[in-house]
Amino acid sequence: MDYLQQLQARWDDLRGRPNTKEEIEEVLKLGKLIEIERAKEFGELFLELGELGLHADSIWDLVNMKGRYPDGVVDLLLRYLPFDYYDRNKEGIIRALTVKEARGKACLSLISEYEKTPKEKSNLRWVIGNAIATTMTLKEVDWVYSTVVDKTNGSSRGMLVLALGTVKTEKSENILIDLLDDDEVAPQALAALGKLKSRKAKNKIIQMRESKNSLIRLEATKALRRIDKF
Repeated sequence: MDYLQQLQARWDDLRGRPNTKEEIEEVLKLGKLIEIERAKEFGELFLELGELGLHADSIWDLVNMKGRYPDGVVDLLLRYLPFDYYDRNKEGIIRALTVKEARGKACLSLISEYEKTPKEKSNLRWVIGNAIATTMTLKEVDWVYSTVVDKTNGSSRGMLVLALGTVKTEKSENILIDLLDDDEVAPQALAALGKLKSRKAKNKIIQMRESKNSLIRLEATKALRRIDKF
């Protein structure tokens, strides 16, 4: 077990039980040490970012950055994206690419990341799906169609389903209506159909207001309001 794994194991142990004051202090200290160790994977990236005029000590500095990146930052992030990282670092670089200026540039690389990430890592795949939804163009819509109808992709499809609400085609509408029967993504399908103001889906959505799932009831009500404003 390497040093970072030891830190993470101790952090996990402390987080999984009631803590004394001393243990809480140790959790905070461990959190900082873990971030420092993780950041070492990005040493070269941070140097190159500095050459582009962007100072960063952590990949999360980019994630939380206000405003647009300097020229060249998206291309640089894409160059580093395929490398093997700790999952938290991989999540960070993907979130750093979840920006409008990456639209039309990042999507194919993000699709590759989604496809090679094991399906059991559903949270990470959700993050990638969210990045794809932000950066996709019409060129990637067919891939999105095939991905959202594949139930083995589980809840990681959520933001991809929601993104279809911006693709105003009959195929998008029909796929979203079919996904209303898929409990894992039904709330996102409802929201997307609301964006499309789908009258074709209206009767089905009315029925879904009686669902036992409170989130589905809420999204069905919101979708109907949008449709009735059409």
